[in-house]
Amino acid sequence: MDLDALRLFLHLSRSLHFGRTSKECHVSPSALSRTIQRLEEQTGAALFVRDRRSVALTDEGRLLQGFAQDTLARFEALEQRLTRAQARLQGAISIFASVTACQSFLPQLLSKFRREHPEVQIRLETGYAMNALDMLRGGSVDVTVAALPDDIPPTLAARVVVKIPLVFVAPAETSAVSDLLSRESIPWPEVPMVLPSSGLARDYADRWFRKKRVAPRIYGEVAGSEAILSLVSLGCGVGIVPRLVADQSPLRSSLSVLEVEPKLQVFRVGVCTEKKKLKSPVVKAFWESIHAEA
Repeated sequence: MDLDALRLFLHLSRSLHFGRTSKECHVSPSALSRTIQRLEEQTGAALFVRDRRSVALTDEGRLLQGFAQDTLARFEALEQRLTRAQARLQGAISIFASVTACQSFLPQLLSKFRREHPEVQIRLETGYAMNALDMLRGGSVDVTVAALPDDIPPTLAARVVVKIPLVFVAPAETSAVSDLLSRESIPWPEVPMVLPSSGLARDYADRWFRKKRVAPRIYGEVAGSEAILSLVSLGCGVGIVPRLVADQSPLRSSLSVLEVEPKLQVFRVGVCTEKKKLKSPVVKAFWESIHAEA
């Protein structure tokens, strides 16, 4: 009893017309009759009652009709599952992100891709955000998640996923630094600053001080926002970090976010890759799973 025979039988059981089933299923009337005869031989029962004017299902025919419907439906479901399994994307994608990104919005960012492509291995590497684009250009990773520069090189594709304010943070406890900050007008040339040693945050900090026409008194230049917060919590000076880092820091109870005008520029944190890498099915699938922020 093959599936084609069951399909012909099922069509005939619904049409109850040999000529119509023969035409719509593209088989000759004699081939249709032979198929029904074989089914009757295999089941040992008459499936139809026929005369010159009509065709009707027997009780045994109705039983086979239910069996055929169930069997064909299950086979079609199996075919669909096998097709999806064969089309399932496989491989690996390497992603570089900061520790803060990994602990905050990155899991949500990756969830849709992981759900749709469970057989793709995600290789996650963490480090300083300032190194992200260099790692991308050097071919160390496929994708980076980091603050995007104002001018994105034409060879790169970028998609903003979240915007994070950059803020001034000060020690919460009373200190020489807090005394300076408590004045009616903050004497910025006297305030010791703990600044990023390089990267976009340093560019934005330098831009802010130039706009204020102030030469900052630099206490220290540090790679990494977490290190900046450590020095600030010790009372060494005022730091500049992304608001998200300050809010999630284990040192947040010993820090104070300053309301300063004009405000520092906002970080546009985004996903970035080389345009040529979008030819990779895995990278392309990941890219299409990302929803950009307006």
